[in-house]
Amino acid sequence: MWSGCLNARDIGGLPTRYGVPTRSGTVLRTDSPDNLDDDGRTAFLAAGAGLVLDLRSDWEITQPHRLDGSASYRRIPWIDPAAEGHRDPAAEPLLADIYRGSLDRNKAQIAKAFRALLAAPADAPVVVHCTSGKDRTGLLIALWLDLVGVPREAIATDYAASEERLGILAQLAELPADERPAAEILSRTLPSTILDALDHVDRSHGGVRSYLVLCGLTAREIHRLAVRLLPVDVKAVVFDFDGLLMDTETTMVESWRSEWAHHGLELGLEDFWPGHGGDITEIRYQVLAAAVGAGFDRAASHARRTAHRDRMHAELDFRPGIREWLGAARELGLAIAIASSSPRPWVRGHLERVGAIDLFDHIVTGDEVATHKPDPAIYALALRRLGVPGAEAIAVEDTAHGVAAAQAAGMFAVAIPNPFVTEAAVAGADLVLGSADQLLLSELLLSAASKGSMLVTE
Repeated sequence: MWSGCLNARDIGGLPTRYGVPTRSGTVLRTDSPDNLDDDGRTAFLAAGAGLVLDLRSDWEITQPHRLDGSASYRRIPWIDPAAEGHRDPAAEPLLADIYRGSLDRNKAQIAKAFRALLAAPADAPVVVHCTSGKDRTGLLIALWLDLVGVPREAIATDYAASEERLGILAQLAELPADERPAAEILSRTLPSTILDALDHVDRSHGGVRSYLVLCGLTAREIHRLAVRLLPVDVKAVVFDFDGLLMDTETTMVESWRSEWAHHGLELGLEDFWPGHGGDITEIRYQVLAAAVGAGFDRAASHARRTAHRDRMHAELDFRPGIREWLGAARELGLAIAIASSSPRPWVRGHLERVGAIDLFDHIVTGDEVATHKPDPAIYALALRRLGVPGAEAIAVEDTAHGVAAAQAAGMFAVAIPNPFVTEAAVAGADLVLGSADQLLLSELLLSAASKGSMLVTE
């Protein structure tokens, strides 16, 4: 790619679990630009890097960097000198041992390096290098690729390419036979070495996201690192309310079931649910009145049923994972709204009860539109108030008619079915989850880039 640099390459075009490849022309890795010849230097400068990040330590700098003095050049040594002073080399005989120790020792420096990458202009590529571009650069790139879901065999293949590019095997062959074993330990880039390092991140630190948190990065910084490599255009998340944010569907069913039992009857759910998001309370009372017969007191029935429902609501909070999603959305700078078919007093009342009104930028309710879901009118209104097109917003729903309304508004629709809706019923959603705590919101945003092709597992 750049004449003189043997180990230079773009990490774009690699597959990810989100169904879209890593961006090309965004992150470039290389050995030291000190190796560039005149033609290579011209091509290197023509790449227009917004940041050239040098991971070398002070003792390695024997001449001024090609870009020394340029605003685009930063040197942040990967190795923390203070931590290195406590290292026991005898305890790290293999390169895999060195990598594991390096990841444990140098977390503060690793955080500085990633923050420098985040601070770089978003419209220009970044270049990461050390001396040979295989070890420190290899670890940083492996962490970054793992974060965005590049399969580990693909990460290992990219890492192993350094050995061929640098001609390491030929160099080893020129050494005296008695020197080769020791040199081989530190020189080769075997796939097993980087896979061991990533396994260590899993075993000792709970995975790459947890590791980056331990390094000191925030959830928003980690998400921004991911979107540097993957296309994500989501600016807003819009939630349904009943059955999605709060399980008011269960309390509603139980209140009706209790009222039918009061009359010695059993509630059947076969025809209980409407095919839209509108209120059919009066129809349900008519069905109950017909079942009870003469003497049915609608007012008394309503008072009894709603009193029972309100007692259950006193203990009702958001469904699992919802508060975490709301907090993550706020931290990531996303707009947040509700688009509910229920009337405003009902929605606001529940939110006020749990102190959650301020978590939402807009609350759009069924009494503001003339039609109900699956008509997209309520989502269209929410999007207008947010100032966001449907293609840049995610809707989270619990029913098929809600999913249909969101998709008709051009939104990526996530279904988290309530207890009375089967996964099969919402199979038309772009992504179906069992609950919000099944997936980090930041991963959901990445999945939206691929229109839900990511595989979600329990």
